[in-house]
Amino acid sequence: MKNFNRQQVFAFFCASLLNALIPQIVSNASIFPPGFDVVKTSRGVTLYQKNAEYVQVIDLSKGASVKLLYGNITESGKSQGAYGGDDPQLQRQTLNQAWFNFHLSNQNAFCITNGQFFSDDTKPSTNLAFPVKVNGKIISDGYAGESEYTTEKLKLEIWNYRADITAFNGKISLYSSSAPNLIVGLKEDADKLINKEVGRTFLGVKDGDANGDYETILIFNSRASTQAHAAFTLRSFGADKVIMLDGGGSTQLLCQGESYVTSRRTVPQTIGAIAKP
Repeated sequence: MKNFNRQQVFAFFCASLLNALIPQIVSNASIFPPGFDVVKTSRGVTLYQKNAEYVQVIDLSKGASVKLLYGNITESGKSQGAYGGDDPQLQRQTLNQAWFNFHLSNQNAFCITNGQFFSDDTKPSTNLAFPVKVNGKIISDGYAGESEYTTEKLKLEIWNYRADITAFNGKISLYSSSAPNLIVGLKEDADKLINKEVGRTFLGVKDGDANGDYETILIFNSRASTQAHAAFTLRSFGADKVIMLDGGGSTQLLCQGESYVTSRRTVPQTIGAIAKP
């Protein structure tokens, strides 16, 4: 049998260790589109930026989470919702106010952005266009029902370790969902100034480990983007499905106390990302 000296044994050991680690290193590497840079990162969450575009990557499988937040209910709108539930008036807040409350109750709060479409008026409280469900309770049925975007609505459902985006088909879709958290939005090609570059807030879901569950939520915010570009950007990050939420002057983003996309508009409902504790 051939004899090896210490240097040869050490070199063989290092090569074997490297060969074992390379697949794990590659599988865990963050792959993102050219031009985007990491702005902030914490356990399970990362914020990327390219010019005035931002993408949050939130990995539920790594202990990060997404919260659907809303302002105080000022009028219950009992049984006045589009599907027989409530259509409450929610207090509108600046994103800084919403961040303060979010961070106060979540030590690992990472980012907050605007969410649901709402009645655009100057009153301090307003109602939501489409349904929102939080921690197992349907907060609002929305006022729009099937009178608006009848075949163009989608729902984002969020469980503890996975999420999904599927068609929203009215009352049955809302009340039969097992997800504790749900928000309804629109398809990427719904006519919301579709080809104009305006503020955009889009969300996507990604199955990074190809196990059939979408364990990653991605959030796109931009001061000026077409709908097609917003959807394309999320897909370039690996999103398999996308959904459009409120845009225009509502689009805002604040992360760890720092504003990235600003607006003077107050909003009644927001979406918060939380890093793993």
